[in-house]
Amino acid sequence: MAQGRNHGLTADTLFVGMTRPTMLFGVTYSAMIVNIVLTMEVFIVTKNLAWLLAFVPIHGLFYLVCLYEPRFFDLLGLWARTRGAALAAGNLRFWKASSYSPLVLDPPDRHGRRRHLPDIPLAHGKERAC
Repeated sequence: MAQGRNHGLTADTLFVGMTRPTMLFGVTYSAMIVNIVLTMEVFIVTKNLAWLLAFVPIHGLFYLVCLYEPRFFDLLGLWARTRGAALAAGNLRFWKASSYSPLVLDPPDRHGRRRHLPDIPLAHGKERAC
């Protein structure tokens, strides 16, 4: 009695349209915000009205990216908050992974000094600075 590999397995169909993010002119809201902010910042810095036309090719590029992966900009934002922050802090090079701490990130400046002295909680409820 040869049975199929998936005998007894029930599968529900997935409607992909229900799982896609909300699109605006073919791109996600986050891509549209990035496009608007980028175009407006370049326009403000250069004071050249022609830079507002850069919106169209940038939108076309973002449209092609969103055709490939609709959640690309959401995933890019998540990467920037996790892996990108670890890369900027330097602990990615040290640990070869992202590491987190409840403490405020206060890397030393080029002279080796930190901006804030750490507060050490004492047993009687007061704090002292190192």
